[in-house]
Amino acid sequence: MFQRLVSQILLPVLIVAIGAGGLVWLSTRDAPPERVAQQPSPLLVETIPLQASASSFPIHVGGNVVPRREVTLSAEVDGAVTFKGDSIESGRHVRQGTPLIQIDPARYELLLGQLDSELQQVDADLQRLVTEEQGTVSLIKLAEREAEIATAASTRLKGLALKNAATDADLEAVERTELQARNVLTVLLNQHTLIPVQRQRLQAQHMLTTLKQQQAQLNLDRTEIVAPFTGVITVVDVEQGNYVQTGDMLLKLEDTSAVDVECSLRMDDLYWLWNSHAGSDEVAVAESAHGELVDPVNIDVGKPFEIPAVDALVVGEVAGRQFHWNGRLSRYEGRGVNQKTRTVSCRVAVSEPIREDAADGPPTLMRGMYVTVTLNVTPRIRLLSIPTRGVQPNGQVWTVDNGLLRSHSVKAAKTLADSVLVRADTTDLKPGDRIVITQLSTPMDGSRVREAGTDRSAEAATPDASINGDDGSDGVDDGGGGAP
Repeated sequence: MFQRLVSQILLPVLIVAIGAGGLVWLSTRDAPPERVAQQPSPLLVETIPLQASASSFPIHVGGNVVPRREVTLSAEVDGAVTFKGDSIESGRHVRQGTPLIQIDPARYELLLGQLDSELQQVDADLQRLVTEEQGTVSLIKLAEREAEIATAASTRLKGLALKNAATDADLEAVERTELQARNVLTVLLNQHTLIPVQRQRLQAQHMLTTLKQQQAQLNLDRTEIVAPFTGVITVVDVEQGNYVQTGDMLLKLEDTSAVDVECSLRMDDLYWLWNSHAGSDEVAVAESAHGELVDPVNIDVGKPFEIPAVDALVVGEVAGRQFHWNGRLSRYEGRGVNQKTRTVSCRVAVSEPIREDAADGPPTLMRGMYVTVTLNVTPRIRLLSIPTRGVQPNGQVWTVDNGLLRSHSVKAAKTLADSVLVRADTTDLKPGDRIVITQLSTPMDGSRVREAGTDRSAEAATPDASINGDDGSDGVDDGGGGAP
């Protein structure tokens, strides 16, 4: 019974006492070292200095070569085609003045000969009128003398009649002779008065015949179709033997002395052209207090509907090689803004499409070629050029200021192939700032960083915070961003 009492009462009490003693003993030992959060080292980033304002930048746009002018040569007279050169075919190159087509000139030659005869007849009539005028003047002198004699005889006979020395019959005969002489003089004077009117009529007839002759000569000249300029024949719509009427199309000729490049510019590209210094002319600029470049020369604002004339570089790629032509932005296409593409059609004029070194590559710009047009823009607005690597995906730019990250929100004014242009008056960035070009995963404003290439001796080694073999992987991060 005693053993039973010991096993049921004393043994549990003893176990409890031993446990309490062990707990007291353990509580008297030294406390373990506190766990210290590991302070991570500054993040290593690569930086570059922000460059000064961008003075110019290119605008690239694709385009197609189109002819500067293409004329349609039509028949200006009726007739059968009697001549068409064997080389007058589509695609042939002809020089200015080359005979192309001959329309039968026989009818117009006959008409010209007829008018020549009429003109000679009119000239003869004018010459006869001169002779008649001279004869009439002589006859007038004679008639005047005869009238004077008849008047004198009539006066003398009247005196004799008063003395009863002449009969009434003699007096009537003398008066009749005087009247006849005066009548002849009057007729001659009237004829002489009509001579200027006849001359005026003949001169008008001469002028009319001359005009008809000139029209006939013009029609005769129009029977021969020659090349008005040097170019390439694109369309031939007539053959020898065809009968053509006035207005019928004969062929089309494309000018090759100059070509245009038809391209489409976005409105933001036009914005920079509108706010750019003119072409390749060197202009002096000054910086205003608001960060804008001011042209001291007054800008011509009298042509709001004309596109700014900017030098252009036309590049065509053939067989993996690039060939260059010089051009100039000349005009709008005239259709305004395309409602579907929201672009504006423009023309770039290339005044010398023929390459000097034609032994290598295309000898000239050809119609339909696809080319790239580069327009060099010199903006009047001050811009900052930020490398593309320095702009984070969320549109922020990080800089390093005294070893700390600083965030800057920017809005791109123009995106280029390797950089982003930002208006200087829309950001607090300034030339010389250190731009971070390292891609950051979780950056935070104010995080400690270290620029690549700086002295690393200043970085103290952080002691291992492991406890009893722990590698310290559970240390607390300070929130700094890590590079991928």
